[in-house]
Amino acid sequence: MQFTLKPEEAATLVVDLQRLFTQPDSPFQNDAADLFDPINRLTELSRSAGIPVVFSSLEFADDGHDAGLISNWPQVQEGYFAKSNPWTDWDSRLVIETSDHKLSRNRPSAFVDGELDALLKRLGKTQLIFTGISTNFAVAFTVHDAFTRDIPTFMVRDGIAPAPFEDSGNADVFLQTLDTLAGQVVTLDDIVDGTTSKQTATI
Repeated sequence: MQFTLKPEEAATLVVDLQRLFTQPDSPFQNDAADLFDPINRLTELSRSAGIPVVFSSLEFADDGHDAGLISNWPQVQEGYFAKSNPWTDWDSRLVIETSDHKLSRNRPSAFVDGELDALLKRLGKTQLIFTGISTNFAVAFTVHDAFTRDIPTFMVRDGIAPAPFEDSGNADVFLQTLDTLAGQVVTLDDIVDGTTSKQTATI
């Protein structure tokens, strides 16, 4: 899809850059080291441009009663997704400022439970610049939900990666499908150009 980025109307959303999904010694044994530089550059750019930065994490109650259809995952049953478990903490390589917003949820989409909706309305934001893990899970669910809310979403390819339980070889196919039907795939350079221009930019 093709949208026009309007920085004054945008918020930057980062999903699930938690230790559980990003560290090679985690239960999922995933190494997301390549994501941190582009995402930190994006969030720094966003703050300097007056664009709010929102972090949304996936976590469940300590007893796992709210895990729904993935309650049978071994990692869920063993408590790795629990709010009190350090594996659900944000990866320390991620730069988070006190001015940023932190949300949590118990389903793939960042729009579940209405907290993100309420925050965007309170901030007066109607567009999303989007990064995170995972392509066919949190990314796809969130972008589709944004589409149903008529929220243009710019998926920053440099800052999106599959989760360890996904086939990494299909990541580009998943993004191409989202680009066609729900949002727009862009690069970090596209966002830089769109936020530093004096006028709104079509990306």
